[in-house]
This record gives sequence, structure tokens and C-alpha cells, in this order.
Amino acid sequence: MQHRFYQKTEKEQRLFLMKVGAVLVLMSALILYISYLSGLYLLAGMIPVLILIAAPFIDLPMGKKSGSFIYHSPLFITEKPRDNKITIHGGTLFDYVFIMEKNMDAKTRTRMVFLGYVKGLLNFISQYEHDANEDITLRGTSYILNERTAKYFGFTPVNTDIGQLIILLLNYIPLTISNSFIKKRLTFPRLSDIKTYEGKLSDVIEQKPKLIQLKARLER
Repeated sequence: MQHRFYQKTEKEQRLFLMKVGAVLVLMSALILYISYLSGLYLLAGMIPVLILIAAPFIDLPMGKKSGSFIYHSPLFITEKPRDNKITIHGGTLFDYVFIMEKNMDAKTRTRMVFLGYVKGLLNFISQYEHDANEDITLRGTSYILNERTAKYFGFTPVNTDIGQLIILLLNYIPLTISNSFIKKRLTFPRLSDIKTYEGKLSDVIEQKPKLIQLKARLER
């Protein structure tokens, strides 16, 4: 599982980011122009949606370079620890585009996502298991993991806070695009499937043997 973007040279990465920025500006300008000519000013509401779709293509590469985002696998990302909490993220549309091949079927893509989670979590455990801080809590929100799988990883469901819920609602269209990319058909994620999970670092580390077995099954 290789992330083709990060295999590019720094110059190629910068050029890609410039292209994304340029396309975003041009499309936003076009929407404003059409909105002005037609008098349909509500069309301007498409611009924030475009920004949300494009955001991972800019934020993640820049965040990785600055160290604010840490890739433990191409599809498992953490933020820097803050107040004994580590926020975890699954892959985004940006990562899917640069990891998955066009000829992969939906089943293979779904398995790849789970394998990316497992590999990333195992790499994360390897980094922390010899110096585990009992007070560190891992927290993440996912529309892919169910409660049973999350428990297998050492996580339990918790209430999604209002701020996170607002972010999820704003990102519903990008989430739909990402989900559809994996399923290879238009698929709307149910809001009830979007859950927040937490786990103590020590509890997650205890799941390492199970995760190793799961990784072996997914790689068959």
C-alpha cells in the first residue's frame, strides 16, 4: 500500500498543490460569474462546498510537512498529542485517490481501508507501547467503523460533541464523495453510522495480538 503523492518529489508536490489552488480559484470565480449573470445568487453557496472538497488535498500535505499530521499508514493519521489526547483520522478522498487503483472493485477498496486502519494502528502501537502514558486518550470519528469493529480495536463509542457534529454536517457532501469512491457507486453515509470513539492508549495496546491476527486475515 503506497501513497503515490508522497512518492513525488517536493517540486512535484508543490506543483500539485498550486494546481489544486488554481482550479479552486477558477471554479469559484466561474460560479460567482454565473451567479451574477443569472441572478441566482444562491449558486454562490457552492463555493464553500468546493472548498471543503478540496481542503484535504491541501491541508494534509501541508500538515504532514509541518508535523501537525502524522501518517502511521497511508490511511491512518493522527494529530499531535494535546492535553493527553490524540485525535485520529482515517483516510480522506485525497488519500484514496493516491492509493487506490481504478480497476479495484468495491470489496477490495473496502478491505484496503480496513487494512490501512489496522496497519496504521499497529505502527502507532509500536511507537508508543514501550513508553505508554496511561493518561493518553485516543479519539476519532468514523462513518466506516461500527461499534463491534471499534471494540476490536480497543475503542468504545462516546457522544459526539456539538462542534464535531457541526463539522460532520458541513462535510456531508465530501463524506458522500469519499464513500462513493470506495463503493464505486453513489452512496450516502447515514448520519446514524457516524460515531465518535475513544480508547485509552493502554487498552488499545492490549489489542495488539488481535490486530496482528486481523492484519494477516486482511492480507490474504
